[in-house]
Amino acid sequence: MKRITSNDIAKLANVSRSTVSRVINGYADVPPETREKVMKVIKENHYYPQLSGQLLTGKLMKTIGFFWASGGNIANSPLTSSFFVNTIEAAASRGYLVLTCILNDLDNDENINYVKKIFMEGRIDAGIIVGADNNEPFIDELIELGKIVGLFDYYHEGENISNRITVNFDRNSGEQVIDYLYRLGHRKIGVIDGNMSRYSSMQRHEGYLRGMMKHNLRIQSKWLIYGGITETSGYEAAKILLERCDKDYPTAICASNDAVAFGVYKACSEYGLKIPDDISVVGIDGDLNGLYSNPPLTTISFDFKDMFYSLVTRVIDTINEKPDVERDVFIPGSLTERKSCKYIDGAM
Repeated sequence: MKRITSNDIAKLANVSRSTVSRVINGYADVPPETREKVMKVIKENHYYPQLSGQLLTGKLMKTIGFFWASGGNIANSPLTSSFFVNTIEAAASRGYLVLTCILNDLDNDENINYVKKIFMEGRIDAGIIVGADNNEPFIDELIELGKIVGLFDYYHEGENISNRITVNFDRNSGEQVIDYLYRLGHRKIGVIDGNMSRYSSMQRHEGYLRGMMKHNLRIQSKWLIYGGITETSGYEAAKILLERCDKDYPTAICASNDAVAFGVYKACSEYGLKIPDDISVVGIDGDLNGLYSNPPLTTISFDFKDMFYSLVTRVIDTINEKPDVERDVFIPGSLTERKSCKYIDGAM
């Protein structure tokens, strides 16, 4: 027996195929009488498209999307791999599946349209996006269309949007690093900032400066540089910083995250500088690779399982229309002291 198609449904209902598609995918701009007519034909002919069958009966897909837009080699990073694992485990604990999509970035229309397509086709009930800049117009577009979007490292002060759910690092990590180095006697501190379009990088930058001003430490432009969020960008930024110091090196460098800190290690080695004898280094994140660096990296560690369980749980609660879901959550970090920093005796 020949399988009925959407073209057949369109002919029987005397509408266009695109109208059938819009009815199936739940678009709101179809007149009620047209929707009713198409649905009647669909039910009479037992037509249930594979991806949209649940939508036809008004049920959820019980699936969330996980969109990774940060690039990098995920397989070689315990930190980023944990993002996927924790998301999948958290969703499974609530009876949800996860559709994972790995994108190189969100800088081109092809990737953005791909994400939109998955949302608009109704394949997922909500999506979680990791790696977005703090101002992404297409995210605002999804929000305005009523799509539920979960975001890691994304926050707009003073906004409380019911279908935008976020989880973030706390806002005191940079200051916490400066406080730690000050206690060790460091007074000449360099900073390698991250990608300043990311919320966490902006907050860490402000925290570094706030901490240095609190302790009346001199902020020298030659010891401050904008880097990125990868080991390669950290390496390149550290080389520039060390070169322009003309051997007037800071006694410590704050790296915007642990990956950047690993790049600092490499640059210091090329300049014949030993860590921590010549320069102390502190990262932020708690990447497990820091345990095995030489020396092991001191860092501000975060519980990423807690982060992603919080995000996934609140996204699913929003899907299920649970009242009073907390929209924005900040997870505190804790100092993990290892061997990459030394005490300076008698610092002035």
